[in-house]
Amino acid sequence: MDEQALEQLRRDGELRVEDTHGIPLVVMTVDARRELHKLVYDDSEWTEQEMLSVATQQLSDPEGWGAPGMEIYDELYGDKSTDDGKDQ
Repeated sequence: MDEQALEQLRRDGELRVEDTHGIPLVVMTVDARRELHKLVYDDSEWTEQEMLSVATQQLSDPEGWGAPGMEIYDELYGDKSTDDGKDQ
């Protein structure tokens, strides 16, 4: 990396470069990486409402737990049917 590229990295926090094989890469400072991480990753605790919402979606997913035949797991383990998260 030449001095001009290094100075741009210091100034902008990020620098797009291509390696010798033509693969585009991004070099960034640790501070820029931390800011990006904060923008895309939320590590806060889930509320009970958020957890119930996700569980309901998974139980009613026609290609997941809500798929025909998945009730066999309830029978195998002696669990009561969840009725796909719906109230009876």
